[in-house]
Amino acid sequence: MHVVGASLFLPGGVRSRKDLGAALFDNEDQAGRVSVFSDEELRTDFARFRISPRQARVMDPQQLLILDCAERALADAGISPKDLAGSQTGVFVGMSESDFVHTLDVDQIPDSNRSYLGIGNARGAAAGRVSYTFDLHGPSWQVDTTCSSGLVALRHGITALLSDDADLSLVIASHLVRSDFGKLIRSATGALSASDSCRAFEAEADGFTLGEGVVAVVLAPDRPGTHSLGRVHCAVNHDGRTAGLTVPNLHAQRDVIGRALRMSGLPGSDIGYVEAHGTGTPLGDPIEVAALAAAYGTADRADPLLIGSNKPQFGHLEAASGLLSLVVALEVLEQQRLPGTKSGGKPSELIPWAEHNIRPTLGEFASPDTIANVGVSAFGLSGTNAHAIVSRVR
Repeated sequence: MHVVGASLFLPGGVRSRKDLGAALFDNEDQAGRVSVFSDEELRTDFARFRISPRQARVMDPQQLLILDCAERALADAGISPKDLAGSQTGVFVGMSESDFVHTLDVDQIPDSNRSYLGIGNARGAAAGRVSYTFDLHGPSWQVDTTCSSGLVALRHGITALLSDDADLSLVIASHLVRSDFGKLIRSATGALSASDSCRAFEAEADGFTLGEGVVAVVLAPDRPGTHSLGRVHCAVNHDGRTAGLTVPNLHAQRDVIGRALRMSGLPGSDIGYVEAHGTGTPLGDPIEVAALAAAYGTADRADPLLIGSNKPQFGHLEAASGLLSLVVALEVLEQQRLPGTKSGGKPSELIPWAEHNIRPTLGEFASPDTIANVGVSAFGLSGTNAHAIVSRVR
């Protein structure tokens, strides 16, 4: 399947692939980037979606941002939503958080507005709202596998096209943490960085930082004349039983990467770069690198496999992290450049880099002559893993 359009809504004014490319390759101060929204940034033109001020006042902002990103992703694909009315277009939304309601004082909300609280803050309504707004008749549902939700939604979008359940797929992923409660439960896990800096694959890594954003892509089947940003394959599996529900499984990660490779028909040596899950945790990062080494057979490569993570720059977008990584991969293929984190940090000593023949992009590296294929990983706290292979279309 082909990605034919994409859009973003990220803190700091990143609204398009062009904006993302500038942030990835042209911004010299990546470490100082704001990764959560101000209240002002979340204000959108809800009236164009026929949503009244009374509704919008008590709605989770994600439902509005998802509509905005869906419309702009279609525009990026050269498609007018009006032309899709009545069509068999599928909508698949990855979203695992909806805590906006915790910021509201229900006692202060007029009775006439309370009827909007339920549907306006229900995650399950997010995909349906897109289908309803644009009159889309294909399959439509929300996906929640925690941090892998975006790529699992991508897999659903691909499957719908392969089975002819949909003629076009809108895949959207969203993540906002608006309440003190949402921040509290993340702090309680111990995975948040005490230094307030995600240092994926570095010696000083101590976890991830919060990130927010919405990402949307449009998928279309392989047809003559399709203008493609990249061909994509995606595999999904689960860790099964491990030492604990949230403990990653090296063998399962290796398996899902291998499955994605087989779907793509490519050998591991053809993958030039991997946009990794890379959360900057002392447990997760070494397991991920070992799984990549085993699945891609990196020990036998002539040159090291280069890997990186967008989380040091954008924070951990959790449910939307995998779909953000996918659009980063599209930019790598388009620009033929690698987005080094520019931190200059030392690679983690817990990872045998030379043995794995893998190299982290922790600084400025010259890009290879050609990057034709990029791997993308997203591993959920739920134990659900996903890996995608994105390829240039010549």
